Amino acid sequence: MSTMGDALKAFQSVLLMREDIRSLKEASLEQSERLTKLAEAHAALRDRVSRLEGIIEGAAMASGRAASPRIEG
Repeated sequence: MSTMGDALKAFQSVLLMREDIRSLKEASLEQSERLTKLAEAHAALRDRVSRLEGIIEGAAMASGRAASPRIEG
């Protein structure tokens, strides 16, 4: 009976591992979606900052002042 008990414990372990792997896969997909949204938000923010820099530089040129140096990074 010991062999049967060991086989059942091994089967139970396999089932629990499968559930853990499924949970990890779901968590990974959720993190991937969040990272995609973050990258999109970053790109949108970068575009907005670029437009604001253009407006500020244009206003500085129109007023005859030298434009402030851009922040690079």
